[in-house]
Amino acid sequence: MLKRLKVENIRSYKKLDLSFKDGVTVVSGVNGSGKSSLLEACFTGLFGSKTLDKEFVLSDIITKGATKASILLEFEQNGHQYSVEQTFRNDPEKGRASNTKSVFKRDGEIIFDQATRSYEAVTSLLNMDEEAYRNCVYIRQGEIDVLINSKPKDRQKMIDDLLQLGKLEEYRERASSARVGVGRHQRDNERRIKELGSEIKLLEDSDPSARLASMRTRSLKIDEEISSLNEKRDRTRSLIDDIKKKLSELSELSSKKESVQQQIKELKDRKSRSFTSIDSFSKDIHSRRESLELKKAKLSEIESKLTVNSKDVDSLVSVKDDEERSIRDRLAEVKSKRAVAEKDLLNMAQSVRDNEKQVKALEDGMKDVEALIESVHSETKKHKLQIAELENRRKEIVSRVSSLRFSLEKLENIDDVLDLVNNQQKIFHGQEAELKVKISELKVRLEKSKKLLEAGKCPTCGQELKGSCVEQSTVEDDEALSKLESELSHLKGKQAETDARIEKVKSARKFKLEIDDVLRDIGLEKEAIERDGKRIEEYKLRIKADENKIVELRSAKESLEKALEETRAGIEKIKQEEGSIQKEHSDVLEKLGILREMQKIIGESEKIESEIKQMEEKIKSIQEMISLFEAQIGEKKESLEDINKNIGEFNKKELETLSQDYGDAFENINSKIDELKLEKDEVMKKAGMAENDRKRLSDMKKGLDVLQNKGDYLQAVYSDAEDLESMYMRIRAQLRSSNIQTLDTLINEIFTFMYSNNAYSHVMLDADYNLTVFEKDGTALEPKLLSGGERALFNLVLRCAIYRLLSLGNSTHAGEGLPPLIMDEPTVFLDRGHVHQLIKLVDMMREIGVAQILIVSHDESLIDSADNVFAVEKDPVTNNSAIFAR
Repeated sequence: MLKRLKVENIRSYKKLDLSFKDGVTVVSGVNGSGKSSLLEACFTGLFGSKTLDKEFVLSDIITKGATKASILLEFEQNGHQYSVEQTFRNDPEKGRASNTKSVFKRDGEIIFDQATRSYEAVTSLLNMDEEAYRNCVYIRQGEIDVLINSKPKDRQKMIDDLLQLGKLEEYRERASSARVGVGRHQRDNERRIKELGSEIKLLEDSDPSARLASMRTRSLKIDEEISSLNEKRDRTRSLIDDIKKKLSELSELSSKKESVQQQIKELKDRKSRSFTSIDSFSKDIHSRRESLELKKAKLSEIESKLTVNSKDVDSLVSVKDDEERSIRDRLAEVKSKRAVAEKDLLNMAQSVRDNEKQVKALEDGMKDVEALIESVHSETKKHKLQIAELENRRKEIVSRVSSLRFSLEKLENIDDVLDLVNNQQKIFHGQEAELKVKISELKVRLEKSKKLLEAGKCPTCGQELKGSCVEQSTVEDDEALSKLESELSHLKGKQAETDARIEKVKSARKFKLEIDDVLRDIGLEKEAIERDGKRIEEYKLRIKADENKIVELRSAKESLEKALEETRAGIEKIKQEEGSIQKEHSDVLEKLGILREMQKIIGESEKIESEIKQMEEKIKSIQEMISLFEAQIGEKKESLEDINKNIGEFNKKELETLSQDYGDAFENINSKIDELKLEKDEVMKKAGMAENDRKRLSDMKKGLDVLQNKGDYLQAVYSDAEDLESMYMRIRAQLRSSNIQTLDTLINEIFTFMYSNNAYSHVMLDADYNLTVFEKDGTALEPKLLSGGERALFNLVLRCAIYRLLSLGNSTHAGEGLPPLIMDEPTVFLDRGHVHQLIKLVDMMREIGVAQILIVSHDESLIDSADNVFAVEKDPVTNNSAIFAR
């Protein structure tokens, strides 16, 4: 049972929070107001995006321009409170939307929060999916005759699915598939038994046990032969090792002899090189002594020339260095002083030239400012002329406003006046649209009524219509139509007056805007005149300041020219002082150079004397090494004699011959052992194969027993699957027969109730759900051949009968455990008489215990018979729907 529907941005509903009650609820409103959208919201709230048809996408149900939407549906089922919340995200530019959240709750607790799981929970709870829901409890606009118009096979599937018979067919198909699968396994098992029997026969013929015993005997004999050969090989290896040891000792003595001979040769070479080194050092000593004598002679020459002692050279160099440094500092100081003076001279000359340029620039600038003053005076005259023209324009507009009978005071509130007349116009347009809808509905109803009156009799029941309620309602509708048309004409007159007033207010508003523009322009011109006056005063001040600055610059120029002459005289004196210091510095540098040359000669002489001393010491050291070499050579010769004596004790050729013979014998023994090992490997391989064959034969016999047992089991399972498939077919046939009988009874019960005074006697439902309607004279008709209204009503009878059957199967109390019965515009194809029959059908469903019936319609008869009524209205400006209780 529905309890509450809350939506945001769904179709034409911006926001909606609606509570449902028990009984019959009718939702009314003009076409296009959003009645059907309310039912779609309930349907989508239950099943999510599964409710969409192929020609629609999710974004179609979301309000145009909205980026998000949501649906919350609360309902009661079997004593529990349930809710489903669907949330959507939308991209208006791309036209794409997605279901971002789907939450299923029971008694306030979240059970699932994923779209697929929530959908499965709803279908399980209702025992129907969205297609079954649409075919049974939700009769959508335009789909009322879907069951009759469907193909027999599709109609059979629809009703079977609604009555849960489709599950039995699904179980039967599963049992059939299982039976086929078991048969396939049986055939495969028999093939494997046959193949395994053939393999067992081949292995038994090869006698693997006898082969295994033969191979084990041969293996033992091979082990004995290998053991004997290993003993011979060990003795041969021992003899070979002794011979190799003697050959190794002979080789070591020969190597040692060669090493001693090489050492004696190296010692003799080193002794010879030592004598050569003594000769080389002696020649170097002689050469350095000659160079030393030349340097001492040159040093004596310099001493006599400067009358100084070579022992005092270092102190004299230090004194002259200090003297040269002092003169150099004085010279640098004088040069720096001259550079500063010359730089000052250049700066003063540049300052004089800059002074002259500044004076020239100021004089030119004063002429430019005077020209600007004249230009500003000219602009001020233009602004005053423009003000006069704008004042004339304002007076002209005020005169035109007066002609519309508006004062300047009224113009201040012109926007409020315009809003008032626009709102009044919208009210008139809304009233006009409502009157047109009512007039259109009356005309359609009158046309149907007049056609019935022209026929004279009711086409359904055959009664005379003259003096009936149809004739009376036709007269009342004519009077109501005249009254509505008169109201519409009067309303159009008011609309014309309002339209003329709006145009007048808009003209006055336009004049107000023009006056505001003129006053703004006058203010701008006055501000410009004021700015021009300030600019002229600024220009005059600039001229006065420039004149004062020129006077200051000319006075500064005279001072600069006087300072220039004084600086030039000072530079000449500095140059004379610099020349005197320069000569003194040259004399000191010359003496200092001679002293440093003496210092260099003394250092080089001392270095040569030190080198001579070092060479003499090296000669003594080499002579000592020569004596050592002679002693070592004597020792090596004695060692060489001992080695030659030991070598004479061995016969190398005899040892090499024995080594070769024993080596060949050793290789022959190894070769024989390898051959025996290969033979043993082959024997063991054959033994392993025989062992494997024996084990495989045992395993295959066990496997054959398993396959034979499996065959017996598969035969039993195959028989069970056949029995299960037959059982499902039998139960499905029994249930379908039972349901068809019950459904046929319910259809005829409702049909008889609805058509008690009609030309039809009963309805027959066959085993394939084909329906036939019988007239009272026994003529059989297909439901498709009924008139539009009768066919629509017949479909409602069929739907209600299926609903009742489902109710009986779901609970001990009729109507309990099923969703509310929902009808969307069920009177579209019904005339007035059939509408009354529809009301009887609704009353009947309510009396048999249907807890909640929800109908969307604008038919007044249905509205009057309802327990609860809601009216839906759509704002023509915002296009948003709203719902109110009536």
